[in-house]
Amino acid sequence: MPDQKNGIERMGTVDMVSGTKKDLFTSGHPVIRELRKIPGILMEEDIYKMPSSCISLKDFFARKQMDTCHVDCLILYKIARNVLQIMTGLSRNMIFPGIVGLEDIYVDTKRGDYPVYILHPEKFQLLDFEQDYEWYPEDERIFGEMTLFNRESQLKADTRLIYKILVASVKGNVKIPPKITDADYSELFYKALPDEWKTLFKEEEPAGYVRMQELLEQCIEVEETFAKQAKERLDDKAQKEAGEKQEKVCAVRGKHEKKIVYCMMVLLRTELKESRKMSKLLYQVQDELELEERLSHWDCRQAFVYGDGVVMARKFESYPSGFRCQCQQQIKEYSAGETLIIASNMMGETMTLNPASEFRMYILTDGSLKNDRLFRSALTMLKERKQEGLKLYLISEDGDSCEACQQLARLEEKKESNYGFAGNS
Repeated sequence: MPDQKNGIERMGTVDMVSGTKKDLFTSGHPVIRELRKIPGILMEEDIYKMPSSCISLKDFFARKQMDTCHVDCLILYKIARNVLQIMTGLSRNMIFPGIVGLEDIYVDTKRGDYPVYILHPEKFQLLDFEQDYEWYPEDERIFGEMTLFNRESQLKADTRLIYKILVASVKGNVKIPPKITDADYSELFYKALPDEWKTLFKEEEPAGYVRMQELLEQCIEVEETFAKQAKERLDDKAQKEAGEKQEKVCAVRGKHEKKIVYCMMVLLRTELKESRKMSKLLYQVQDELELEERLSHWDCRQAFVYGDGVVMARKFESYPSGFRCQCQQQIKEYSAGETLIIASNMMGETMTLNPASEFRMYILTDGSLKNDRLFRSALTMLKERKQEGLKLYLISEDGDSCEACQQLARLEEKKESNYGFAGNS
């Protein structure tokens, strides 16, 4: 019987006997044997093989769950890669599941490679082996009147599935770009996507499994390189400074009283060329602080001040080991001086309430800053804070070439700044 939409002859149709898909699986047809060979596919009777630490992607992408698991871009890239490998294996065997819901995909959160499992393959369409089973799209409107999937429409559906995973959306038909919602972090993760992915998802024609696999591998390599560089730097520093820091801190602590260090991160985001540059700088500073806190046994409390059209701030808090700030960084017209004034006022209030503590301010920049009237007022306030005991560090990957950055660099703690990525260190 010809496929009316694509003119493709179906080969090797199978008598379904009672008309149920279960009969095809029970009969041990060759295509079912191939299906069982695909890693990550679990039959209903094999569900017990799935680790107890697995959770469905629909539940995993809930805002509270992502906060608990500290989900970042690298984790999403790994999950998407593993799902894509399963979908590619299905396509090679001419098996088209249609739209796979996030509730049908489970991820093992206890393993670093985040393996995934897809359950109940009885739902899958075997277009080359049956002719009387129809599937109706329930949560997508992009496939028109189609009731049976072919290779082309399956690729389109799989591309949409990878998109939903990369933006961690719990919604069925998520827009491009996603709308702001309190249910998940879709908008935030979409902004963090490389431009290649954004272009791919906006195109009418899907890129194909090979291209998506290449992009995922590139993204994973970049993110793991960042992590590896940070670990190597911290390991080297730990070997050189562990003994010295321990002796110094014990002498200052006196009777083993726990010292509190207030560390404020001021993010002056200005560049669009590389969206991950600011996150890289911030994660490196937090890596340094976490190591120093572990070696020195003091209590590190962090606060974040950053511009997003309006300036936003968070109070000083003690965060668990492994916490990395994922604040929204959107380029709009705002003054770096305004951000620094709010940071300086907040730090001044904290210094007044906790005079016996240590105070640090890390100013992170990834481009030129406005040297306007507000900035000059902020500079005066920072000089006053420094006279009161504030230690200031300027962090920049490409160097501080603008006039405003040079003025900030003159206030920096030259002797104690050991950050290899700081522009003026």
